[in-house]
Amino acid sequence: MLNIIRFLRGFVRIRVTGFAPERFLNLCSVHDIELWDISVSENRYEMNLYVSDYFKLKPIVHKTRTKVVLLSKSGLPFFARRWKKRRIFLLGCLCCLLSLYLVSQFLWDIELTGGSRLTKEMLLQFLQEENVYYGTYTGQVDIDAVEKKLRDTYPFLTWVSLRVQGTRLYVSVRENDQLLLQEETEQRPCDLIATMDGEVESIVTRAGIPLVKAGDTVKKGDCLVQGEIPVYNDDETLKETMYVHADADICIRASISYKRNLPFAYEKKVYTGEQKKVWYARIYTKSFSLGMLPSYEKYDIVTDLNQAGIGDFYLPLYYGTITCNAYTLENLIYDETTAKALLQLQFEKFCQTLQQKGIQIVENDVKIKKYQKGMKAEGSIRIRIMDGEERKIE
Repeated sequence: MLNIIRFLRGFVRIRVTGFAPERFLNLCSVHDIELWDISVSENRYEMNLYVSDYFKLKPIVHKTRTKVVLLSKSGLPFFARRWKKRRIFLLGCLCCLLSLYLVSQFLWDIELTGGSRLTKEMLLQFLQEENVYYGTYTGQVDIDAVEKKLRDTYPFLTWVSLRVQGTRLYVSVRENDQLLLQEETEQRPCDLIATMDGEVESIVTRAGIPLVKAGDTVKKGDCLVQGEIPVYNDDETLKETMYVHADADICIRASISYKRNLPFAYEKKVYTGEQKKVWYARIYTKSFSLGMLPSYEKYDIVTDLNQAGIGDFYLPLYYGTITCNAYTLENLIYDETTAKALLQLQFEKFCQTLQQKGIQIVENDVKIKKYQKGMKAEGSIRIRIMDGEERKIE
């Protein structure tokens, strides 16, 4: 605090030499002239004193027959005098500091940790509904209320913590895997319906009333197992209706069509090696490039974007580069063998995708043929699938 006062008042450093410098120090003390940082070297004394006290030294110097040399000037009065002709620069610095202070009162980054089911996209959408988003004033964020609402909205969250640090909002969560299992096995009344046209190969019902049997033909949307069970009295009058979670293993044979065309003529990108980088900036939602984009006829754009910030202090300022890679299109022709191999590869990937979904391929009737402008793979695939999609009973 004392150093701040000395800076505001302004002070000088002097050197005292002569006949009786010790007497000079004593007289300064008598006249309440404050001295500090006194150093002695070969009968020379150096010290600091306030500017106002410096002008009181003349009679003391005369009495002690000493010599005073001014070494340096420090403090706000000298600083202000030095920058008096640069008022616009000082004003700009003050405005910049004020702008940084104002910007620091808002959120410019949101970070989520500990979430697997709760993705950042889900979190941002939730916060948007709670009026917490990029550019929100930090003083308006009700941490406790948002935490409670987040737990209520997503019951699988067992622990939620929000904290604002700098211009960043940290959201930390923990999820209950056991609760997820309970949700998946929760017994809610429902029917089982067909997801595609086909023929029932087998059905084993554990809960509900089966409405189809092996050999029946079904269409997409047909009810296979009913979760509504009527209970009758002895006189065959309806006593009550029970609602259960329909459960069954239903195997359906179905046929799906497959068709892919591959023209012989195609275009291939050939990069020329020409490249241009342009600096790019974005302030909040306003974007602009610091330079002209190239005049290439065709080019790819790769954007590298970074957010400006130090530690937890982030700004609504993004910067980076736009890299433009020039290319030309070369017209090429597939030969028949290559086109057939590519179609075969596409079909194999399609079959792998079906198998990953638990669909068994029973029969493959897809043929690869040549047509006027290329090759085509066309036909049908007989599959076996465990069907039965849940439909909630209202």
